[in-house]
Amino acid sequence: MDRLTLRPARADDAPGIAAIHCASWRDTYSNVLSPEFLAGPIEQNRSELWAARLAAPDEARQVLVAESPSTGPAAFLSAYRDADARWGSLIENLHVSPALRGQRIGERLIRTAATALAAQAKATGVYLWVFEANQAGLRFYQRLGGQVVERSTSKLAEARGATVLRVFWPSLEALRV
Repeated sequence: MDRLTLRPARADDAPGIAAIHCASWRDTYSNVLSPEFLAGPIEQNRSELWAARLAAPDEARQVLVAESPSTGPAAFLSAYRDADARWGSLIENLHVSPALRGQRIGERLIRTAATALAAQAKATGVYLWVFEANQAGLRFYQRLGGQVVERSTSKLAEARGATVLRVFWPSLEALRV
């Protein structure tokens, strides 16, 4: 794969981001999300979500895309600055095309986002939610210094009550590039 560049997402990235999101969920969450959802409705659901989000920028939201000059978007990250008074900024989505995992693309995205958040956020922490069943993802976040601080139940209807874990970094500084 040629060298990936990271950049802010644009409205015309919505189809590529939605495709990565679908592929990632189908690959990672086949044992968590309902098979009916993964078989079809996921595509329209994620397409509508990303088209709406990228068409209406929010100054608190940051969406980064990792792209290859030859193949286009390969991964993305979405974060909200100061999403929670206690926990800080939220990494809402981090998805890497399944065929490209293990190449440190997710780490680059997290570290780049943390650098930008640290420059603007009032709160010092950052957190995300990960399905407990996603053990590879959990190991990745822990390798980057994240700590599991809470268990809850997913609010996604398609997750059928699956357990999610809050992973927390007390300082954005620990994740910066």
